[in-house]
Amino acid sequence: MIVSIRDPNILSNLDPQQLTSYLIAKGWQQEESPENKDSIWILDVDLGNEFDINLPLNPKTRSFALRMAEILETLEKAEGRSQLDIVSDLVTNIPNIQIQGIVIQLTESSHIFNVIIMGFVIGKPQHIYTFLTPAEYQLARTAYVERLAVICIGDLIKDNGVFVLLNKSRFVLYDALSSASAV
Repeated sequence: MIVSIRDPNILSNLDPQQLTSYLIAKGWQQEESPENKDSIWILDVDLGNEFDINLPLNPKTRSFALRMAEILETLEKAEGRSQLDIVSDLVTNIPNIQIQGIVIQLTESSHIFNVIIMGFVIGKPQHIYTFLTPAEYQLARTAYVERLAVICIGDLIKDNGVFVLLNKSRFVLYDALSSASAV
């Protein structure tokens, strides 16, 4: 099954600098850009075929998300990888995202409560680190012991390849029977 990323929240939060680093690492060559609004990248492949990407440099550009979707389609064809795999490499920040998962690790040190949640980020299971209040930590402990799912909402960032959920606005147990969350 081929999956196309169309979520404007994900697409509009892709970082042009991160994408530039990615293209360089994958062997793409940058061509001259007439203006500093975008950069043009070329990848030569076998038999004289080539792929090109027109990367917008300003995320505030009205068509930024649409152009990111087009870039993902091109990368998918050029690399023979799914867009989910590519976006997982590129994502560095997704604000106000809801994560559903299970608590796989709890640590408490000097009144700092940390947990690791196994949750899905853009369709792929990932370890997500977050800090909790004492009350949230008790919920997390219950979820861990009873193997219950949790829901948390916050700003997801990737820092040195590690996903961290910051600015949490919600951390609750997931009630599968009512498809709602319980406190």
